[in-house]
Amino acid sequence: MSGTNCRSGDWKQAYANYLVAYINFYASAGVKVTHLGFLNEPDYSTSYASMQSSGTQAAEFIKVLRPTLDRANLTSVGINCCEATGWNVATQHAQQIASAGAEPMVYAITSHEYTSRISGTMRTNARVWQTEYSDLNGGWSTAWYSNGGSGDGFTWANTVFNGVVNSNLSAYIFWEGVQDRATNNNNNEKLILVDGQTYQVSKRLWAFAGFRYVRPGAVRVGASGGSNLKSVAFRNTDGSIAVVIINSATTTQTIGVALGSAYPVVNAWYTDNTHDMSVAAITVGSDGAATAGVPGRGMISLLFRPAANATMV
Repeated sequence: MSGTNCRSGDWKQAYANYLVAYINFYASAGVKVTHLGFLNEPDYSTSYASMQSSGTQAAEFIKVLRPTLDRANLTSVGINCCEATGWNVATQHAQQIASAGAEPMVYAITSHEYTSRISGTMRTNARVWQTEYSDLNGGWSTAWYSNGGSGDGFTWANTVFNGVVNSNLSAYIFWEGVQDRATNNNNNEKLILVDGQTYQVSKRLWAFAGFRYVRPGAVRVGASGGSNLKSVAFRNTDGSIAVVIINSATTTQTIGVALGSAYPVVNAWYTDNTHDMSVAAITVGSDGAATAGVPGRGMISLLFRPAANATMV
């Protein structure tokens, strides 16, 4: 996008129509598109097909795209923008979109972390998603903790935690789920490495799995932890409460989570160097307080369910 016009004319409406056709194509195959991003790293000049855009230019297109989606009965599809290469640029995009009056039409401001990491909170009324990042340089590793390496599962547990808690992210998405060793780099940009007929699962996968009981639509609620403990809690739409705790100490710490007798059913799972979301031993007192041990440099996920949902797993 250059200004609001391409050399051969104004193609904003044509592009919006193309995106509607794209969504409908997937719908015809039984795949429902819920969020639509129309740019990827628009601040990065590439040798392959790409599109450059500022937040102001993106806003002008959003003003065409939103009503086009609505006319096509796609009011439930949220617009995400703009997949900047880093947090600093994404922050600029958010400010420019707001200044241009398009912020109410945006579901989420999206960012990557390659050129600048997440820091602080973004000034926007839209949701904020981190939609792409990974360790592109480190050699393939399946370690949970190895001196705090950038590819360690423990590092990623803290990365997601800090993004959600300290920067108010409502989504954190890793770059690649699976890659084949024969066709791609042997680094940490994937969670699972396929090698011929075998595969290896990195501990980064289990770091993300630690947040699996935080379901879509969950709302973060207040939580506090002790020394060397990070804790965060969410209320799910079904009434359950998911709690994630990370222990940065080198030794096991006993934690107690008190939600009261309204949540009589509690389950917990933990991950460390030798466990992958293993069932944790947990004690629930008569007052509903749950007690469990969190291994040194480990992570535990607890799910508290009200009596009405006692059969949910």
